[in-house]
Amino acid sequence: MTITTKQNKEFKPFRDVETQMLYQQYEAVTEFFKRDGSAEIVDSLNTLVEAFLFTENMENVTPEMRIHIANQLRVVTLITKLSETIVKRKS
Repeated sequence: MTITTKQNKEFKPFRDVETQMLYQQYEAVTEFFKRDGSAEIVDSLNTLVEAFLFTENMENVTPEMRIHIANQLRVVTLITKLSETIVKRKS
């Protein structure tokens, strides 16, 4: 298996063990989206974040909580990108 790297656009061959690891990662992502689609996952995460953000006690939101919210939004972005990759691969 050969890929083009983003950094220097040169071709780099994968060893068998690397190819196997990539395939296992692909299978894990595919299995992940079989249970729930990305839209359902993103909607669920957004609902949780919105419920938290719009509570009446916003002054009680600590800096640590804000970091958790930011991390949730990063997870949403990752899930969406992974889902798009899986959909493109199946097409």
